[in-house]
Amino acid sequence: MFVGWEHGEGYNFQSLHLCGTMTSMRHAHTTLYTYLDDPIVTVHQSIGEAKEQFYYERTVFLRCVANSNPPVRYSWHRGREVLTQGSDKGVEIYEPFFTQGETKILKLKNLRPQDYANYSCISSVRNVCGIPDRSVIFRLTNKTASPSIKLLVEDPIVVNPGQTVSLVCITTGGEPPPLLTWVTANDTLPQRSQVKGGTLTLPAISSEEAGVYSCVASNNVGNPAKKSTTIVVRFFVR
Repeated sequence: MFVGWEHGEGYNFQSLHLCGTMTSMRHAHTTLYTYLDDPIVTVHQSIGEAKEQFYYERTVFLRCVANSNPPVRYSWHRGREVLTQGSDKGVEIYEPFFTQGETKILKLKNLRPQDYANYSCISSVRNVCGIPDRSVIFRLTNKTASPSIKLLVEDPIVVNPGQTVSLVCITTGGEPPPLLTWVTANDTLPQRSQVKGGTLTLPAISSEEAGVYSCVASNNVGNPAKKSTTIVVRFFVR
């Protein structure tokens, strides 16, 4: 199963290392920070071959990305086997020219039985400042699939002020099991909201909390699944 998470732009400050200072000819000092975040693996199939089953006789791409300074170097393993370009006729390893070394893609051409395995992406900054290598494992099986979800609510939902509203989202497919999250149009849930699994509860809802709420499912395979509903809070004239 894939283990990892996305980092936003900038540094992950928990992983920064102060390595020293760089001194220019004018004796100005620049602090040099080094870091290496956990790598992330995302999986896609070639769009032109998409049919009913996600991975039956398909070409699959595993993309590995890790934020770092200095630039990261990647290596791929299938089980204990080190994969290199030319080591397996069914495997290609390459860097898209426009990414400037920021990623390493493993291409599995027309999946064979031996291709269903554990794949490890190892990222390294060559032990700069003593930073150890980091790795992530993705298990590719014949059941691996992008996520699908279902909302067990009406759309729109019309409620009275002060009413407690529960939005329920369930997964209907996806392997590895998708992670469910709730978001709003501005990506910020109401402060009093409660999330447990795929259920979002809004206690004593107010008119300010009306709007579109979306359930998003992601398992780093294909594209995330997203379904939305609109909450309408009645307005009473006194």
